[in-house]
Amino acid sequence: MSIKITNLQFFVAVATSQSLTLAAQRVHRTPAAVSLSLKQLEEELGGALFEGERKNLLSPLGRFVLQEAQRELTHFERTITTIKTYAKAETGLVRVAAVPSFAITLLPPLLKHFHEQYPQFHLDIRDMDSEKVVQAVLAGEVDIGIATVPASIPNINQDFLFSDAFCVVCAANNPLCSLARPVRWSDLEGHNFINSGLGADINAAEFRHIRDQSTLSVRNTTSLLALVAQGMGVTLLPELLRRSASSTDLRFLPLEDERIMRSVSVITPPRDSLNHASYTFVKALKASRFP
Repeated sequence: MSIKITNLQFFVAVATSQSLTLAAQRVHRTPAAVSLSLKQLEEELGGALFEGERKNLLSPLGRFVLQEAQRELTHFERTITTIKTYAKAETGLVRVAAVPSFAITLLPPLLKHFHEQYPQFHLDIRDMDSEKVVQAVLAGEVDIGIATVPASIPNINQDFLFSDAFCVVCAANNPLCSLARPVRWSDLEGHNFINSGLGADINAAEFRHIRDQSTLSVRNTTSLLALVAQGMGVTLLPELLRRSASSTDLRFLPLEDERIMRSVSVITPPRDSLNHASYTFVKALKASRFP
């Protein structure tokens, strides 16, 4: 049995107007076309929808079909409206996971501008470390990831956004601040190093030794900066975080080892699996001018 949606639409029009002529005017068809549609529907259902020929009194089957058809047509119309609106990028869900350094510095102004352009979009923003960003994208928990990621990830699109240097972060009264040059790895000997986890990909042997001697790990950026400001130790963080460090008790000091950089990329599932809202956001992200 194959019931056409138009047959249900014509039937509801006749049943609610109780007139074949009025129903034909509502659906912009001739009375003959509407009558033929009703006949097809009755043949498919195997029973009469109306009592008599005047089409003003529903049969028991007709009353049941009317109730179900109205519910189905309401759902159908809502679906069509949603599809059309989605295609016009007026609504949609954008799920983004970003590393904290990006989420609290460069992402807010981008989100503000994007929201002004597309106020109907629903934005779901999460901050997490790079490894969890990749996992979230691979698991389908988010559509867009912004993180430091491996050179290639199977079934994932990856586009470079920017790179920045790592800095030694310490309290303003730390002796390192008195150095008249960039910080060397040897300068960190004797200082309590707080491991943030952000330097996991740094291959310098001197740094690995310092990191492995650490007895304190703090993964939350806000908590980490607060501890450093209190003089609990020093840490290594991307220079980008200098923008969010409003405390006058903190200093970001450059490293002498200029190789210590990180690259930040946007990762997504294959383009054809992105919804229109997320695809639009990725285009805006890639068009942004990052330092």
